[in-house]
Amino acid sequence: MIEAITFDFWNTLFKIPDDTVISKQRISNFYKVLLIGGYEVKVEDVATAFRECWEHANFCQRAYGREITPRGHVDFILKRLNLNLAGNIWDRVYHTYTTTLLEIPPVLNDDVKETLPVLAERYKLAVICNTGVTPGLILREFIKNNQLQNYFKMMVFSDEVGWAKPNVNIFRYTLEGIKVENSKAAHIGDDPITDIIGAKKAGMKAVWLAPNANWAVPECDYHVRSVKKLIDLF
Repeated sequence: MIEAITFDFWNTLFKIPDDTVISKQRISNFYKVLLIGGYEVKVEDVATAFRECWEHANFCQRAYGREITPRGHVDFILKRLNLNLAGNIWDRVYHTYTTTLLEIPPVLNDDVKETLPVLAERYKLAVICNTGVTPGLILREFIKNNQLQNYFKMMVFSDEVGWAKPNVNIFRYTLEGIKVENSKAAHIGDDPITDIIGAKKAGMKAVWLAPNANWAVPECDYHVRSVKKLIDLF
């Protein structure tokens, strides 16, 4: 019997903003802060450093289940640019890197607002999120601003614990926090590797959220096309 359901954040609870738009804005903001601080760089070099950083961070998450925190991102980018910033400029660079999403905020995924209250009456709910660029501190604000915080017994963000899905430790840490055995918990997410394989390795049921797929990830226990299908499923 299922006692808890854990949720991925991106493309499960919230839709990812247009990646091209948000990336361009973040690069532009970062570049402008460096120029204002008196550091001569080319915007093309900043963009290249960003791409290399994101590829490295994504690989570390998916291959090793290790989180490169937003601070680690900034240090990686500055190293690629051969820049050693003064403390106050570093702080400004970090701020603009991590808060750009506030300019183009994510919106709730379909049916989340209607589904969570129903599930919260029957199950313990939690969030397990790979953060990447934007720290959990800010992602918590999106949850709060949409009045969702009271539905979750626990919210776990990879930059705060150091583990990233598919690392089983982040799933186990969450389940220990809400006091539910792995065999009595299910995880829902859109990523076949981080969410589905990660949850299965942790001994949980895995629900793959894929609205447009006409096939199912072999490792998943269930394939749903919308969050609201969880009501019928469980």
